[in-house]
This record gives sequence, structure tokens and C-alpha cells, in this order.
Amino acid sequence: MSTPSPSPTTQTQVVSISLESALDCAARQLQSGLLSVTELDSSVKEKVSKFNASTCGYEETYTAELDRLTASLSASAHTIESKARALLLRADALAKSISPSIDVSVDLRAQAKALTTELLRLHKQTDVDAQELRRIAVLADRRLRTGRDFEEMTERRFESSPWEVDQIGGSIVVLLSDVYSAIRELETKSEGRQEDKEWVAPTSFERVTTKYWVSDEHLYEVLLSSVQDLPLLVYGKKGGRILNQKEVRSTDSSLANGALWTSFVTSISSVYFDSNDMSMYSERLKRSEGAQLFRIRWYGSKPRGEKNVFLELKTHHEKWIGDKSVKERCAIQEKDVSQLLDFKSGVWDEARAYAMVQKANPSEDEKSMQKLAILLLKMRATIVKFKLTACVRTKYTRVALQSSSSNACRLTFDRDLMVINERGAAPSSSNSWCLEDHDTLSQHDIVKIPYNVYEVKIAGEDGKPNFVTELEDSRAIVEAKKFSKFLSGASLFNAGKVETLPWWSDEEAFAPLYNGPSYPATATAQDLVITPSLIQCSIDENASTLSGSSRYSIERPLVQHSRDYLQRQLNGSYTSVDDSDTLDSSVKRSIMNQSLPTTTMTTTSVSNTGQSGKKRRGNLVSMRRRSASMILKEDRISSKSKPIASKQRLRVEPKSHFANERTFIQWISAALLFITFSQLLYILGSSNPAIQGQTAIAGTWMIAMSLFIAVYALVIYYRRVYLMQNGKPYGYADFFGPGLLTFAVISGVALILAFSGEFRFGTTSTLIPVSGQCVKRSLSGVPVMELQPSGELVDEKEGLLLVPSLNHIVAFEAALPLEGKNDQQAHIVATVPGANMEALEQVGNYIYALSEGTDKKSEIIALEWIDSSLDGVFGGATSRRLQESHRWKISLQGVEGMALVPEGQLGEGSAAKLLVAGLLMEPTTKGLVEVLSIDAFDQDSFDFTQTKLDNTSKVNKKVVAKGLKDEKVGSMQFFEGRLYVLFDNERVVRVFDPKTGLIVQELMLPIAEAGAEHEWEGMRLQRINNGTSSGLRGAIESRVVLHLALDSPAQIWSLSLQQEEGRWIMPQCAGV
Repeated sequence: MSTPSPSPTTQTQVVSISLESALDCAARQLQSGLLSVTELDSSVKEKVSKFNASTCGYEETYTAELDRLTASLSASAHTIESKARALLLRADALAKSISPSIDVSVDLRAQAKALTTELLRLHKQTDVDAQELRRIAVLADRRLRTGRDFEEMTERRFESSPWEVDQIGGSIVVLLSDVYSAIRELETKSEGRQEDKEWVAPTSFERVTTKYWVSDEHLYEVLLSSVQDLPLLVYGKKGGRILNQKEVRSTDSSLANGALWTSFVTSISSVYFDSNDMSMYSERLKRSEGAQLFRIRWYGSKPRGEKNVFLELKTHHEKWIGDKSVKERCAIQEKDVSQLLDFKSGVWDEARAYAMVQKANPSEDEKSMQKLAILLLKMRATIVKFKLTACVRTKYTRVALQSSSSNACRLTFDRDLMVINERGAAPSSSNSWCLEDHDTLSQHDIVKIPYNVYEVKIAGEDGKPNFVTELEDSRAIVEAKKFSKFLSGASLFNAGKVETLPWWSDEEAFAPLYNGPSYPATATAQDLVITPSLIQCSIDENASTLSGSSRYSIERPLVQHSRDYLQRQLNGSYTSVDDSDTLDSSVKRSIMNQSLPTTTMTTTSVSNTGQSGKKRRGNLVSMRRRSASMILKEDRISSKSKPIASKQRLRVEPKSHFANERTFIQWISAALLFITFSQLLYILGSSNPAIQGQTAIAGTWMIAMSLFIAVYALVIYYRRVYLMQNGKPYGYADFFGPGLLTFAVISGVALILAFSGEFRFGTTSTLIPVSGQCVKRSLSGVPVMELQPSGELVDEKEGLLLVPSLNHIVAFEAALPLEGKNDQQAHIVATVPGANMEALEQVGNYIYALSEGTDKKSEIIALEWIDSSLDGVFGGATSRRLQESHRWKISLQGVEGMALVPEGQLGEGSAAKLLVAGLLMEPTTKGLVEVLSIDAFDQDSFDFTQTKLDNTSKVNKKVVAKGLKDEKVGSMQFFEGRLYVLFDNERVVRVFDPKTGLIVQELMLPIAEAGAEHEWEGMRLQRINNGTSSGLRGAIESRVVLHLALDSPAQIWSLSLQQEEGRWIMPQCAGV
């Protein structure tokens, strides 16, 4: 969990009123002594001595207050550190216990969090007190105007504990890291897991990295939140613990003096390479597919000779490629780098690369060595291809947090980040492949980045930790999308070569680095007191405290100015001030020369920046000032006029270009449509001279619009190609095009209406009787008012089309009646008392009728044909009737459709099944709702000695009714290997492959009569052989007829279907 920031309402502990009162008294005393007439003839030296003596009383008061605050803050810091040590010892003891309780870990976490809050509160208090003391010190220097430099004295005190927060803050971070490690050990002990492995850096990385900017103000808030989830990572340490018992108990251990920044951090240097035309910079900025980045990295001081450096090659891949961006790493000896970078060393083979990596990696096995050799050849090829040379160096101090047993999550915190221009000067040694420590550079070739960089690296698809999200919400960290140290340095030092600057160059903290300082037009070189760049602050602050070999040397004259100039710049004014009312010029000059001598400064040990805990607070007075010649010199080309890359970089995939082409084709299609209409108008006009003039005007207008649309589409197409090639995330919206197309359509329609004078409304197409195609059956012979068709069945043996209607079954002639033979009367062939028949199916010698019961149970009724004494019908055939043989009750309600599926059709080895579709009432949040249910009954389960049937299985209704709003089934049929299901309320017949459950076709049903669109209750397919042969093999010609039954008003239709590419096509007379 993220640690909350201390309250912003922290009050200062400085007794400001007393100090300001003492300051007023000293100023009055000084002024009265200064204006004494008897002292006007005194020597300048005597005056200076008296002025200095007049401030002794105030200096004692100020120093006493400073000492008091120092003691108070030191005591608080010591108390927090003591608590942290005690908590670590307790947590360590509990972690080693046999059976620790989980409640103990909760208590330990609460105590650790409380210590975190205390530390952040102390840092806030220290910062508030320091700001107040600085304010009073500046006020004292301005009012007293003597050689007593209170501000400089204050800053010197601030370089030591407790004002230097790193000295106590770094130690507490280390202690709390171990505390949380002990808590994690306690929590995982019961699981039998141990994290005692030594971490080893992998040679290939596939991670999702998110970068954040962190200001110094929130540095410890972020660090303390991070150690709650992951321990500090120290190379060579096993497990998550850093300190041993002796170090925890001893106050003289390495934990003192800000151990985090002196003992447990890594100084990282990286030299990035690029071509002379900055091609790698351009590709990385665009994030083009395959964009590469090559660098050489080392840790600590620069290796020499046989010491290893690490070559790293980053390759960016777009998501649509399917490959992840990868960082590959290979170690070689430093003395071999010059050979690697030598373009003239010829073509390398694998043996040469193998020998080079073998020297640097003697412990690797043969397989790993081969991979490293191949990787080295790949890097060599990249160097030669782009003619890479050292471009920019980055230098920073890194704190890493990671479990020693896993690479799943890694947190890094880069502090004191500097970029150095490797091309700012030629290396002093001809054998050196980069600048050496003693090489001299201009101060403009070293720049400090204004933020610390916090990186969250997640392996795989895991999301970022919760505490990172909370830190984002609290604004302690700010996401820096695709921030790059290399891009920052390369763009700063090569503004004349790069075409586009990174998006953060316009960010508030970075803008001064890119745009340079601005000064009033009336200011002169002698008047200017320039606030140093951040890198100057870093260099000067560390010059007197850092030890080790010299990294870079910068020798320059320093010009010092009166405090008045400094204060006027702080106040934003450069107007001269007359000081004659207080000090004459000779006295002022003497005082200033005592405290501010002109010197030459040499920086030392920049390479160790960040490893000392000394003086990190900014101090305007103690910063060295640039000389006037440095100020007026333009060392870098101004970058103000350079375009800036977008923060959200557009990812352009091949499909984006295809989409652009499709859009262009759609525009051209619209233009062609206008041309087609114009041609139709011309044809109409040529056939009718009376309207030839009007059609010519309308046709010409449409041709003009089509040409305009085509030209406009071409312009838009190439404009979007340009935007995509340059990675622009904006400018794709077309606000004019839709309006143009709409205007063209409306104007064309208006012209047609104006000249034609007519507007015809379309009507809904309904079934039209056509002989041999769409036949509407005659219902003569049956009471039409009582007829309510609800299903259909073709009895091939009897040659009849059977239609159930309530408790009757009506018989029609099967097949498709020929012209003049549709007037035959229909006959009722069965009357079943108490039945409400919805569907028919032929099973063996029986006709099964599906009846919807009135007692919430349905029935299946078995009927069989018997001879009748009635006269013959349908062409003289013997009249027969259906007689009930047996009934079975089934539990399914609201039955509507029934179909017999032969064995093996629902899957290999499946039995013959009778499918029955109905509706069940299911409770939902909206009440009772009807839902589809399809029960399956084995054909063998129909026992004529029983009166009740139980279904053996169910059909998955989600497969059958997928995507339909209304699931009600009106009829079903199994026909020629396909299952046909009619959804009456959706006016569609779905055709299924019963073996796979896939929908092979959806057949829209026609409209028999307006208002009865959803009344189709029955359907039956019938194949009719014509009796004639065709083809070489004498195949019998046949066709398929679709019989449809309309519930209300009662209608029976027979439609002749056509088949194209395995799909049924309705006849044209069907109107669909």
C-alpha cells in the first residue's frame, strides 16, 4: 500500500519573530553607526571592523536558534532510527520462530508503516524549518550588508545531519527494507518457500516497462512505498535481507551516514551510439518497427583492460508483429571495444566473435557461448551498417528493488541523472573509444535531468503493483510515457541534426534546457547573475565532497557580483539601486572582496555523483556563476523552432494502410454511383425529348460532383499516408468529406424531384401466386372459420399433405399442384377429441401428433391409417382415415414443433430421437419469462403399454436460438441430413448441421398477408421427382417444394425452391 504524504500544513519550529526582532535591532545599530559624522574620515579598514562587530550579537542569536533546531531534529531522527532497529530485531526473531502467527505480521506491518509516516513527517518538518532559516538568512544579508554571509553559513550547516535528509532517510529505508523482508519470510514460512537465492542478471529481457518522473520532494515517499512490496536488491546478496544482526545492533556500522546512498546503490554509466546523421535517434523517436538502440554499459568506475563492459542492443517491435521488444546483452573485455567499433577491421566471422566473448565469459557453457558469439556478430553488423560512434553518455545512481528469486517484477530508481556529450571534445587518447575521465568539456556539454526516474518493469502479462497505482493517484510519481535518457541527451547536444524533439522537451522542467535562458533587453553582461543549470549545481555541490578519480575537468573564470544583483534577480528586477545611503563604494568593495574572491574551479569525481550523502539541497548563493563570456556564447543551436513529437505516439500497422485504401475505394465507389445515375438520366432524356433539357442539367451536375468527390478522395488518401508515415496521432478526422457527400446526394435528389414532379412510395412485397412456383392451396371442403393450421407433414405413401388444426387433421394433395388442379377440395382425415394438435411426424407406420394439453402437460398421440367407406378422393385413390392408437403424456409445456432425427445423425452412434420443442416458464428478476426448451426422446422409448414418457436428453437451446430476440419455435423437420427449425416470430428458418451444431443457412420467410408476418406455424420440405432423366448417366430430375402453413388467416402455400451452391433460394414470386 502506498504511504500517505505528510500533512501539508506542517508549521515551522523556527522562532522567526525573535530572530527578526534581533535583526531589526542589529540593523538600526549598524545604520546609526554608519551615518556618524565622526567616522567619515576613518579608514575603510576600521569601518569594516566596526560594521562586522555590530552584527556579533545577532549572529550569536541566529546561531543559537540554528543549534537548537539541529539538536531537536537530530533527536527525532535518532529516535526513528532506534525504533527501526528495534523493529527489525523483533521481526527477525519472530521470523526465526517455529510457528509464527499471521496476526504478528499484521502488527509488524502497522509498526513499520507508522515509522514510515514519522520519517516523512520529519523530512517535511526539516524542509519547512530550512526554508524559514534561508528566508531569515537572506533578509539578514540584505539588511546588514556586511561581510557576515548568513546565507552561506546556513547552507554549510545544511550539508550535515539532520538537515541533510539522506543521512537519516537512506538508513531508515535500508532498515525498513529488511523489516518488510522479515515480514515476508514470516508470512511465507508456513508455505515452505524460501528466497535465499543470489540474484543473477539475465542476458535477455522481455518486460513491460513503465517509466515515471519523481521529484526530490517525493523521493522518500516513493522509496518507502516500494520497499513494502519488494526488497532492496544488492548484487551478491542472498535472500531479501541486507544487514546482519551485528550491523543492526551496532551504531557504528555501515548503516551510518546514509547507507543507502553510500553502500547499497550502483553507479551506472552508459555510452549510447548513433550515426552521424542521428538515424537511430530518429527511428527510436518514431518507435518504428525494428528500431534499434546500441549502448555500452558499466557499473561503478570505468573498466580498463581486461575488465568487462556490457554491450546491449535494444530492438523495438510493434504489437502487430507478434514479437515483444527485447534487450539483448553480451559482455566483452574493455580493451576489445576499440576493435568492435573499428569499421576498417574487415568482416568478422563467428570464430573471431567466439574468441572475444570467451575471454570475457569463461564460466559460460558451450551453448551459451555460441549464442553470445552470434549476438556479438549481430551487434557488429549494426555498428558497421550505421557507422555508429559514441554519441551521448548517461550517468546516474541506481537503487534497485527486486526479489532475489524472481524476475517477475523489478523496480529501479535512477537519481542524479546526467547526460554528457560524447562528441563535445575529441578523446585525449587516440586509442580510446569514448571520452576519458581527465578530458575537458564545456559546461554546456554536461546537463542534469531535472527529475529522478522511477521504472516499473513487469515480466509477462502481470499488471503493475497496487501501490504504484496509488502513488500515481497521489501525484507522487508522474508517468513519463516512453521517456528515454538517450533521446534526451541526443536531442540536447545535437539540436542542429535532429528533425524532431521528444515530447518532454516542452515540459515545464525540461523547457529551459532546450530553449536556454532569456534575459531583459536592457541587461548587460556585467549586470547578469545567472541561475546555474542543474548540472552546475550537481558539479559544484559534489566537487568538495566526492572522492575518487577525476571524471571531467572544467576550468573557467568565475565572476562574483554584489548581493544586490542577486536579490534583484530573485525579485525579477534589473534596475540599478543607489547604495549611498548606507555604504560608500570603497567600503562595499572591501567587504565584498573579503567574502567573494574571484577563483578558478575544477570539478572532481563527477562519475561518483550520488554516492555521497553530502548536500543535495539547491542553494542559489552557493552555486558557482557562469562568466559573462559563457553566458553570451551560444554553444548549442537553439531548439525553439524544432517540431516536437507527440506524447501519444501513433502505432501504424499494415492494416491502417489497408483501411486507408478501402476508404479511398469507398469514395471512388460513391463517385461511380453518381456517374451511373447521370448516365441513366441521359438515357431517360434521350428517350423522352420533352424532359431532355432537365435530365441533361441533372446528369451534368452529378458528373461534376462525381469528379469532385474523386479528386477530394485522392487528396485525403495521400494526406493520411503522410500522417501515418510521420507518426502523427492527429489530423485524420475528415470534417468536410461527409458534408460534401451529403450535399451531393441531397442536391442530386432535389434536382430529380424538381424535374420529375413525382415521388413514389414503395410497398411491402407479398407472396404472389404463380403457377408452378408459388401455389396458394384451395381450402374448399373445410370450414375456413374453424381452420387454424399449426404444422405440416407429407405422407409419401398416401400422397397427402397433412395439416393439423386444433383437434382435426386436414389432408391436401401432396407435391405441387399443376395449373388447373388446385381446385380440389381438402378433406378432414382425423378428428381427435380433446386434442390441440400443433405438429405431426411420421414414425414407422404411425403418425405421431403433438398435442398441447390444457393441464400444463402435453401429449404425443399415435395415429394409424384405417380404411374408410367414403368415396375415393384425390384422383380416385381409396379414401382412408387416421385413428388414434395410443397416447403418452410428456412434461414439456407449450409444445409447438416436432422432428424425427434418424440414428447416427446427432453424432456417431447416436440413437434415433424425436425432438420436441416447447416453452417453459422460468422466474427472472422481471418475473416469469417463457424460454425455449427442446426435449429429446429415444424412438425406442415409445412403449404402447405406458402412458407417460420421460425425455432422455435435451438439445442446447443456446446453440439453436443464438442471437435471436424471440426463441419461440413454430415447426421443425429433419430433411436430407439437415435440421430445419422455423422461428415464427423471427420469420426465419434456420438450417443446422446436426453433427456439428453449425448454422449452414438462414432462410427468410415470405409475407403472405400484411399484418400476418409472424403467423407461419408449419413448414415441410418435400423432394419431388419429375420422372424424366437427364445427363449421360440418366439421372432423374427433381425439385424441392417448401410447404408453409399460416395460422391466421388460415392459408397453405407450396413454393418451389432453387438450389445454388448448396443454399436454398426462394422463387421470385415469394418477394424475399
